[in-house]
Amino acid sequence: MFKFTHRNPEMQIDKQHTALVLADMQNEFLEEKTGTYYELIADALKKRNVIANLEELLKTAQELGYYVIHSPHWYYPTDLQWNVPPGAIAHYLIGIGFCGRKDPVDLEGFHGSRADYYEPFKKYLMDGHTCNTSPHKHFGCEANDVIKQLHMRGVRKVIMAGPVANICLESHMRDIIEGGFEVAMVRDAVAAGVNEEGDGYPAAMVNWRFMANAVWTTEEAVKRLRVAAAS
Repeated sequence: MFKFTHRNPEMQIDKQHTALVLADMQNEFLEEKTGTYYELIADALKKRNVIANLEELLKTAQELGYYVIHSPHWYYPTDLQWNVPPGAIAHYLIGIGFCGRKDPVDLEGFHGSRADYYEPFKKYLMDGHTCNTSPHKHFGCEANDVIKQLHMRGVRKVIMAGPVANICLESHMRDIIEGGFEVAMVRDAVAAGVNEEGDGYPAAMVNWRFMANAVWTTEEAVKRLRVAAAS
């Protein structure tokens, strides 16, 4: 049986045209005491030291002045008016109030909630430089302004990470690739849930190997960010 073993030429980055793109940097996914999705990915977060690796990427990007784009996941009460089945995981999550907010502009009850940014990351996400986009309402970024923000900054190369490798992050990856960008995925700064069919992480790795321009470790990504910034 023929096996696809081809690799893209190594993706090269330069500071001016490169951004770090993250999805779902929220308590729902990363906070043990608060998050509900956290329970689905807790083992994977710990196994790959995901939270520390995400912070290393954020810290490096902030220190070196790279663009950082964060795509949060929020739902409002009006989203309960949907009458089209959104798919299994979305149906489950909406039902338990996943990433729920009272209103797009009213922050009552938001701070410290499951929908809020993960507290240790606020010093990066709320530093006045990071772009926190409008929310993605399903899996990918067709419904928010991630791609618009990348285009308006002249970005051509994207480095991606986040806690849900095989759902939201992969969907963002697909949309960003379709938008004409080169994409490198950071394989140890991601987690994935487990269901009856198995672990979602290997599924993500299989697909990323077919589609992404590169699949790096956090160490590799940080080294490349530093080299490019020094050039």
